[in-house]
Amino acid sequence: MPRLVTDVRTTFAGLDRDRPPAEVTATLTAAIEQAQSAGADGAELRARYALGRHLQDVGEFAASAEVYAAGAARGVELGTPWAPYAFENRLMRGVVLFAAGEWDQALDELDATGEQAPPVSAALLDAQRAVVLAARGEPEALDVARRTGAHWDVEGLAALFAFGAELAVHEHRLDPDAAIAAYDEAVSVITRLWRPWFAARLRLATTTVGVLASAAGRLPAEERHRLDAEATRLHADGRRVLDESREAGVVFGLEGQAWAVRLEAEHLRWRWAAQLDPPTLEELTDAWRRAEEAFATLGHLPELARTRLRLATVLRGVGDAAGARTLLDGVRRDAHAWRAVALLDEMVALGSEAAPRAEGPAGELTPREAEILALVAEGRTNGEIGKQLFISTKTVSVHVSRILAKLGASGRTEAAAIARRRGLVG
Repeated sequence: MPRLVTDVRTTFAGLDRDRPPAEVTATLTAAIEQAQSAGADGAELRARYALGRHLQDVGEFAASAEVYAAGAARGVELGTPWAPYAFENRLMRGVVLFAAGEWDQALDELDATGEQAPPVSAALLDAQRAVVLAARGEPEALDVARRTGAHWDVEGLAALFAFGAELAVHEHRLDPDAAIAAYDEAVSVITRLWRPWFAARLRLATTTVGVLASAAGRLPAEERHRLDAEATRLHADGRRVLDESREAGVVFGLEGQAWAVRLEAEHLRWRWAAQLDPPTLEELTDAWRRAEEAFATLGHLPELARTRLRLATVLRGVGDAAGARTLLDGVRRDAHAWRAVALLDEMVALGSEAAPRAEGPAGELTPREAEILALVAEGRTNGEIGKQLFISTKTVSVHVSRILAKLGASGRTEAAAIARRRGLVG
């Protein structure tokens, strides 16, 4: 009977989402203690996992990691590290350590080298490890993610982690078509196991719109018009997830709320970067302020840093240099601490960080110069380019002068012709 009571208490704690978080924590802590007293090992592991997940859902990642660590350690102590809930405690500790900015610890937790891990468990660990590797810009991230594919037909979470890593790689490479293909494949794979409008589809759709927005400045006009239909579809997909969830009575927690706000911000960023029905700067600023607030409340540090970087870019465009500088200083500090190459490269592309390596031979364009050259080739004026990239017209003029010098061109028309001849622009 005590074992049954422990399981019932754990179940009710997970179902009652309207109770204050502290009460849920107290109930699950009592369930753990009761399970220990009754010698109910399985119930104890389940209660530990439920407590860790609850703390994760309310954004207390450090506390969640401690609970998951205790649950995983208890599984090892019992001689069942791969058993239900013992393994889930370990896996989710890797997830929350990444969210808390403890990337080295996350990689250690997710590394099963030398262990006799069941194939599906190994795939789950590798898929989440790929997420961390992708954030660091590690070349093997995509291969690590793809190697887990043999298990996607039985474990949707492995597919979700793997495709999340793949989207991060495509964003780093500014490859919108690869990102769209990855999103569509992810939906096709995961909906074989989960319902069509599964909650995490919101995050996948939002991330993919973000890839399009990040790449927009380097795309010719016809490509932006083609991809606008995809951005509209992805935006509608994200909204459909929210609508379906509401109709099913599902209440989104802090994470879902944050991604719902970010969906709108990323779609506005796409429209602005593509210059297709662009929003006003006020609309753009308000959307990214709300996204920053939502991710700050959630406490997911990597996504908060990315959100702040994009907000800083907008603030710089509206003339709030001091506000932008404050945000960028924090992002730069975190990105260097995490060795987050993908985030640092985004800062370089936005002109918010010095390039981490030499420019190369004379005549080689920097990422910012290549972006501006593509816009020059489209016939954009310095003022139009500055507005799109959130930099001053004077700064654009300086970049254009350097581009002309590097290409040996006498003017903008000749620079565009040289660029097309050399394959520097589409």
